[in-house]
This record gives sequence, structure tokens and C-alpha cells, in this order.
Amino acid sequence: MKSIIAFAALMALTTTTWAQYKNDNSGNNGFPSPYQEYVTFNIAARYGVAFPMGGTQGYIDKVSPTNFALEGEWLFPKRFAIGVKTGYQYNKQRLDRQVYDYGDQSISAVQTRTLSVIPAMVSLSYYFADNAAALRPYVQMAGGGAYVDYTNYFGTLADQSNGFRGAIAPAIGVKYYGKREQGLGAEIQAQYQNIFFNYDLLKNSAPSLMLSAGISYRFY
Repeated sequence: MKSIIAFAALMALTTTTWAQYKNDNSGNNGFPSPYQEYVTFNIAARYGVAFPMGGTQGYIDKVSPTNFALEGEWLFPKRFAIGVKTGYQYNKQRLDRQVYDYGDQSISAVQTRTLSVIPAMVSLSYYFADNAAALRPYVQMAGGGAYVDYTNYFGTLADQSNGFRGAIAPAIGVKYYGKREQGLGAEIQAQYQNIFFNYDLLKNSAPSLMLSAGISYRFY
């Protein structure tokens, strides 16, 4: 429920700020910008928290505080962008000591569940303001895959599965640069990510909602 509320709040913030700054970002100053005429570039780095959803909650139901994202984009004059994105996501949950059946024996152990993800995706974005604007809300669709490491520790013993799996990641966000054509800015993003990974306690797939914030830099 908290993740849904957070996602809705970001959508409302994006819509409100876009309406507020729409006139300021129109760019009708009579001087064409290189951002509006040529293919330019943007790089971004963000830190975020991730809320487990679906099958992920059956394995780890704690909010993940360790999520980093890196993105690079080619910005086209018609407000479209093609990019690549990666990063690192990690979550861990520790359970109280219990007796577990492990193979053909019973053991008393503290169970520590871990999940690591390294995404590798291609993205397509559409921006609601031109490439030189001070405020740039956007929608994004990304797809590709992710390297997943599922390791469930029972004391010193471990049940592990890892590998590269398919993944999708639609997102919405906004970049704010302060003024037109400024290079360095800030960015916030809400991303729903679903990795098609299925193993033991993590059933069907591994979805999550990540809210992140960081810096963005555009250049030509």
C-alpha cells in the first residue's frame, strides 16, 4: 500500500510541476538551441529505495535501502531518447533462529535471505518538454535482462541460484536543471521492475517498485 501511495504521489508531483513550468520551458526566444537541433546526450546517477512486490514479498518483505542506478541517453530533437541503464540492487532479511529441514537432516540456524540484482537494459523515453528545457517530465519503457543472485543462508550453509534473466522496467520521472540549457541538474524517478526469476521461496517473478533521486547531466 505504501509503495502505491508513493508512486501516486510522484505522478501528482510530476503533473503539478509540469503545469507550473510549462510556459517557462516553451523556448520561444527566437534562438534555436543545439539541444533542439542535434542529437545530444544525457547521463544520470541515482540512489533509491525499493519496495518488494508480488513474488519478491514471499522471499524478502523488507524495503531495500541499497539501490543504485546509472543511465546514459541519446536525446533526439523530437523529444525521444534511446538509452542504456544498469546499476546494483541488494536486499537482505534475517530471520530468528529456527529448526529447518535441510536435505536429509534437520539443523538449527539463523536464516539470512539475500537477493542481488544487476540490470542491463535498453530504454526508450518520451519527454514532455524540449531537450533544452529547465524542467523535463518523462515516461520511459526499458527492457532487457538482469543478473540475479539468490542466496539463502542457513547459518554457514547456503541455498543458491543465480543467472541472467529477462526483465522489463517501465518508469516515470522528471529532470530539473534550474534554467534552459544548463548542463547539471537533479532527477527523481519511480520505476516498476519485473525480473522473470523463479526459484524456491521466490516464486513466479521478482517485481519491485523503486523510488530514486540523483543527478543528471546533459551535454552536446
